Amino acid sequence: MQTLARALSVSFCILVLASASFAADDAVWKRVERMNPGTRITVTASGTTSERYLVQLSDTDLVVLNLTAPDLPKRQLINMAIDNPAWMAGTEKTTYRDNNVRVGPEGVFVKDKKVAELNQVVERIPRDKVTAIQK
Repeated sequence: MQTLARALSVSFCILVLASASFAADDAVWKRVERMNPGTRITVTASGTTSERYLVQLSDTDLVVLNLTAPDLPKRQLINMAIDNPAWMAGTEKTTYRDNNVRVGPEGVFVKDKKVAELNQVVERIPRDKVTAIQK
């Protein structure tokens, strides 16, 4: 009987600890949900911390812009994310054009010159890899 009580006690403690860490993750996610697309954020994922720009947040992942590649029209890409975050988040399947900038599966282009691969600019980070997000 004591063994069963101890086992239940240990199981309960594990459940409490697991739910506490989930609640912290949920709190971070809820705070980010209130941020506007285009907001500059600092993301810690898989042990790496980077400055990014928020595009879109879902239950399963975070979509951000990485604007560190050279020759990117940074302001225009941020404005594209602000104006149509769902379009920017969907560029792995379709092309989003704004004046002379084109973002799609083939990459990021200014006029007809390729300036970056898509995955260098539009990053999709799985929720379980994200450990912190700060504004």
